[in-house]
Amino acid sequence: MILRYLLGSHTIFLLGCLVPIYLFAVAVVAVVSIFTDIRLSGMDAIGQALPWVTAGYGAATSSLLATMLVHGRTRREFLIQHPAFQVITTGLGAALITGFYALEVLLYRAAGWQQKVQEQRVYHSADDYGTVFLAHWSMLLTWLMVGIFIGVAFYRWEAAGGLALIPAGVILAYCGGVNGFFSLPFFRTDLPLVPVTLAAVAIAYGLLWLSARDVPLRTRVA
Repeated sequence: MILRYLLGSHTIFLLGCLVPIYLFAVAVVAVVSIFTDIRLSGMDAIGQALPWVTAGYGAATSSLLATMLVHGRTRREFLIQHPAFQVITTGLGAALITGFYALEVLLYRAAGWQQKVQEQRVYHSADDYGTVFLAHWSMLLTWLMVGIFIGVAFYRWEAAGGLALIPAGVILAYCGGVNGFFSLPFFRTDLPLVPVTLAAVAIAYGLLWLSARDVPLRTRVA
């Protein structure tokens, strides 16, 4: 079963990768505090890299699709079970990140530091845990789904798959203008976070389905 395999291996690996990333942020803040007063949330600063890492992992999923097909799994199984993996994994990832924010709040209060977050974020303080969770789940799920669409598009159409970057960029920009990640000034809106995220993910999944539903299995010649 594809979902069981992904949850038992990829989910554990991805969540495990978050731990050293955020511990690194804590270490950087500790070192910087020796030389200057801390005014910015380290968790929020390190989060700038997460969308690109998420999209990169998603784009690499095209090789996983090919592996699944070689081992007798169907495209339909992949298109049903992989999105379930995405929702679960990004939800767990957002929960773990929110936990790191909570620990940072305690650390900053104990040290008497300021804890500003990026102005474009949909949450205005690091202790707004509900919104922190929703914003990160929105970002992770959208960038992961879009990344997978891009990877499959390049796998299927090779160079012509570059056209997938156009709708992908529009989806990420509009959703990013709501959750505060990849927030370009002319895409920022006051639209509600959850409906925009659901719409963005649905559109990205539709594009993925069109790309993967009858994608040929490519054989590489050495």
